[in-house]
Amino acid sequence: MDKRARRITILGALAAALFLGAVLGFGFSVISAHTQRENAEYMISYTMEEEPELTEKVAKILKESRSAEVSGEGKEWLDRYGYTDGYYRSGLLPAYMGISCAGLAVIFLIWLFWYTKAERGRTQRMEELTAYLEDVNQGRETVLARREDSFSILEDEIYKTVRELRRTKEEACRERQNLADNLADIAHQLKTPITSMSLMVQLIREEEVNRETRAYLERLERQISRMEYLVAGLLTLSRLDAGTLELEQESLDAASVMIQASEPLEPQIKERNQTLDLQMQPECIFCGDRHWTAEIFSNLIKNCSEHAGNGGRITIKYHQNPLYTEILVADNGPGFDREDLPLLFQRFYRGSNACKDSIGIGLALSKALVERQNGTLRAENAANGGACFTARFYTDRSISGIS
Repeated sequence: MDKRARRITILGALAAALFLGAVLGFGFSVISAHTQRENAEYMISYTMEEEPELTEKVAKILKESRSAEVSGEGKEWLDRYGYTDGYYRSGLLPAYMGISCAGLAVIFLIWLFWYTKAERGRTQRMEELTAYLEDVNQGRETVLARREDSFSILEDEIYKTVRELRRTKEEACRERQNLADNLADIAHQLKTPITSMSLMVQLIREEEVNRETRAYLERLERQISRMEYLVAGLLTLSRLDAGTLELEQESLDAASVMIQASEPLEPQIKERNQTLDLQMQPECIFCGDRHWTAEIFSNLIKNCSEHAGNGGRITIKYHQNPLYTEILVADNGPGFDREDLPLLFQRFYRGSNACKDSIGIGLALSKALVERQNGTLRAENAANGGACFTARFYTDRSISGIS
């Protein structure tokens, strides 16, 4: 409770006490006057019936009794016949209790009204602050109404915290945009020499060269292809970071997407005598971008093929429910090292079992693309051995928790 509320409470208690005292005093004066009048009426009536000639004298005595001094003999006479102070107070006790209860009831009602009003105000303030924080969490711009009350300190701290968070977010967005721009610039700068190198290799191939030179050309082509993949990946990542990569939302058949993703890898799979097992029955439909979803699973299948070894098996299967569509890509290779699992989706990270031509952006790109399509991607070692990638595409955009 702040100082202002404490002062209001103290003043309210004093006002209630004064009010109760005034009510009791006024009530007692009214009761006393009423009692005196009843006694006077009784005495006059009795005198008029029994001693009519004394009526005027008795009335004069009653009128002058307020200013007359109390006679000691009169008090003794009254005490002898039972007219003591207690006798008169006993008649006032019910009235005293009634007035006291009425005064307390009035004070309680006033306090209840004040407390209810204060509690309603506190609840309203809490609801306002909660709504403000919910708007901030949802990214909606809103203004916090400032007031001077018991919540002012909390309100001020919330305002300063939100302002600092917004400033930090803006700086992070600017840095992320700068990084995306730099990546895009680097990728564009690399495209020109890579294209020139590729044309030069094609021109040399058209000439007659010996076997050793042809072997060098084949190695050079592999490196050029690797550089082209790196440039394409950097451009895609920069567009994802900048939020400029347009992803369409259409109904996709999982089997057709997996076929599209695996077609470019068929020569590699056949060369290693591997088996690609598509367990995609019955029909599985989910929403996503066909081209980039195929790119996601092409990277995952490629990773499994590189680690399954000669004669290995790559299995693709799915699970679907009203909340999400889950697609698993697994191999029967050695699986991931425990130290690599937390770092697999970091950009340019190469695990301990990575092949020599690996760049380290394929899995990072796949994870970013899955998350942009309201999904999650995780890697783990299967219970029966081998690596397993699990991609989930959620139906409701509020479920995945990806911002």
